[in-house]
Amino acid sequence: MTHLTFRSRIDTWLVIVLCLSLGLMLYQSIAVYSISPTASFISLGMLAFLLVLGRLVGYPCEYTLTPTHLLIRFGAVRQRIAYTEITAVEPSRSLWASPALSLQRVKIRYAGRFVLVSPKDRAHFIAALRQRVEVARSSVTA
Repeated sequence: MTHLTFRSRIDTWLVIVLCLSLGLMLYQSIAVYSISPTASFISLGMLAFLLVLGRLVGYPCEYTLTPTHLLIRFGAVRQRIAYTEITAVEPSRSLWASPALSLQRVKIRYAGRFVLVSPKDRAHFIAALRQRVEVARSSVTA
């Protein structure tokens, strides 16, 4: 089996909310400069920090099916889930925080926990993941 990588779906509304929030912070930083340059620079520093943090934690967001496990990459964070630990894979629209940039998600249950992901091609991802889970289970029992 080869590696199969799925990029995260990104909801337009999420991009708009993030851009408006960052734009509002930038506007506030500029508007307050005439009153308090120090507060303006602190606000710009916070904005820069949020941009760097968003880059470190949120991009890239992708899910790779390897021969032995699911690799979830969300910026600098990586999570590996062995196929033998996965107990269920199902579509979801949960609002729980997760490495997903869309509400069209897939809920993956494993080892008494779960994670939500949002691949662009959700149907193909679910089918490919379920197939790899079945193969992993059959090779363990054989």
